[in-house]
Amino acid sequence: MRFDEDLKYYYFSENSRTDDEERSIIYEHSKDILKGYLKRTFGPEETTGATIKKYAPIVVFLVVVVLLIIFSLNKMVAPLLYTFGGVFVVAGILLALPGKQTDDEMPNTSKIPRGVGSAMAILVGLAVIIPTILAPKYGYAKCFLAGGATWFAAGGLFMIVYTIIGMARFSRAKRNPVQGRCIGYIKMLEGDNSGSTHGRMYVVGAPVFEYTKNGTTYRAFQEDNLRTGRLTPEVGETVILGTLPEDPYAVFYHQNTGAKIFAFVLSVIAIAAGIFLFCMIPKITDSNGFKVNTMGGNTTLAKAQFDDKDIQSKLGTDDFTISYVTVKAVYEEDGKWRVDLDDGTTKTIADDAKDAYYEGLSIYLVITNGDGEKRSAAYIADDFEYTGSHTVVGLPK
Repeated sequence: MRFDEDLKYYYFSENSRTDDEERSIIYEHSKDILKGYLKRTFGPEETTGATIKKYAPIVVFLVVVVLLIIFSLNKMVAPLLYTFGGVFVVAGILLALPGKQTDDEMPNTSKIPRGVGSAMAILVGLAVIIPTILAPKYGYAKCFLAGGATWFAAGGLFMIVYTIIGMARFSRAKRNPVQGRCIGYIKMLEGDNSGSTHGRMYVVGAPVFEYTKNGTTYRAFQEDNLRTGRLTPEVGETVILGTLPEDPYAVFYHQNTGAKIFAFVLSVIAIAAGIFLFCMIPKITDSNGFKVNTMGGNTTLAKAQFDDKDIQSKLGTDDFTISYVTVKAVYEEDGKWRVDLDDGTTKTIADDAKDAYYEGLSIYLVITNGDGEKRSAAYIADDFEYTGSHTVVGLPK
């Protein structure tokens, strides 16, 4: 990337090591940069039209945040997910639209083709929206698992593409070497003006090189190459740099092999996790229920299912009657908790279950038939649905 001595984003130094005095200067310098950035970001433009255009994305973002909060408070899961996924899709489309390209002069960035980031954003959005559409038909657990698998696979693919692009650029640059002399170092706090880590200011930097190519002298530093500690090479030292033919400011000094291998391994792990989740999809159903925790509390998207086999396993017989009844009262009598039901029966419940019952609660009440001791089981209708072959007495139509 081109080194611009007038650009205030970074601090220029000729010291390979950062002492306490310089660290303090860089800290104050970074605070000034942050203040200037906030002023440029939120301050008005010279014309009304430019100001409206500038604030429009901020307004849209705030509206989306408000909608997400409202949907979450009201347990409106589908609108919440549609809005969340829609933001990514719209962002991806906007990234893909032709427009003015900003000069990529900031350190700690990489030149990835616009289409890659756009496709990634759209894919993430669709990984939320499509499962939400299909979930009522094919099952919430199955569809959301597919969405999660897509996230892992897409993230892994994106990281692999990111790494391959970087490796390809470095390989091409090595075939176009030049001699460059180190003239100093750009420095900043953690590369993003974020302050300190564990109470100590964390200064990162990269060497700046001066070199001649095709009769023209350039000053540049390697993109995405900020490091801590002592920087190399020393000022005045001449080294061999790789350059790109189409971009004279694209120089490469450190290969960063370890970082690329680490990124590649993470990519493979992410893709493997996505493949594993895809393989699990046929085995997943909503039979155990599916609940989502929102700001308004838990909401049930799919009830747990129980059938004749579950009842037989619990009561020891397949001879039973199942009714859909409503609780009329919950009370304690003779040291035991009981519930009165609207079919005229009374059921004794365990002490640790009394908080689950309340007036107006609907339940599936299962009672064994035969001449022996009656046994019963209750399934709360808000959490369970019956999928067996018996007729449910009193079931609302």
